[in-house]
Amino acid sequence: MEILLDPHATDAEKDDAVIDLGENFENEETIDFLLKISNLNSTNEMIAASCGESLGYIWLRKEEINYDKLFYLKGIALIEALSLIQARRPEWFEEYKRLLNNKE
Repeated sequence: MEILLDPHATDAEKDDAVIDLGENFENEETIDFLLKISNLNSTNEMIAASCGESLGYIWLRKEEINYDKLFYLKGIALIEALSLIQARRPEWFEEYKRLLNNKE
């Protein structure tokens, strides 16, 4: 997690760190951290996309999704998470769409 907050780390190092988090951790602290990083204005799109993808993989591995946290994602991070969810758990994607329609 430290690398993602290090202003001297390269984008490639930060992207690798995000992928590592997504592959090796499933706790709420990691999920919340990835959400936070994905939405920082200073986070570039490559890293934000990897955050969304990592979150998608975490939820799929846990076989549990938190829609409130999914709704917190935006932009490319949301697109990446949703593409995984739609492909692997279409019922989750349908529920996301239903909840989204209810919010409007």
